[in-house]
Amino acid sequence: MSDYLPAAPYTPVLRPATAPLTGPVQLHADRVLHAQEQSETVVWVPDAYGRMVPVSRTHADALIAAVPATLPRDLTPQPLVDSRAQVVLAAGVGTGAAAAGIGYGLGQVIAPLAAFASSGALWALALVAVIGAAVRRPPQTTTHVTNHVDARWWGRATSDTRTR
Repeated sequence: MSDYLPAAPYTPVLRPATAPLTGPVQLHADRVLHAQEQSETVVWVPDAYGRMVPVSRTHADALIAAVPATLPRDLTPQPLVDSRAQVVLAAGVGTGAAAAGIGYGLGQVIAPLAAFASSGALWALALVAVIGAAVRRPPQTTTHVTNHVDARWWGRATSDTRTR
């Protein structure tokens, strides 16, 4: 690895030490402002942080013209529900009530028809069941059973059953 050497060695330039500057310094803009301030009045206005700062009258007038005064707010009580919203709500409620009334009326008309149709089908099934049972009924046989009980003393009894 080769060492890098600059082409010319660096030598710092040493300047002779001067005494520090002290005393007030006045810039050209300050001189112009000072001359204007002597001829203009100064007013104190609040800045963005609420502190009062001195401003010349001409600049203050320009600031007032640039920033319009806020208008007072209208603090009259407002209705809880907007009037247009009330109209829309009333229309929806009215339409819903009308639809419910129509649905109720149709239900009153259709319910007896459905009851008649279902009960008619039920009666038809009952008739078919009765007729079918009568056709398939086996011949009747009679069985007579006779029970004969003889009571005796001290709660004893004898019984016999005869079937004919």
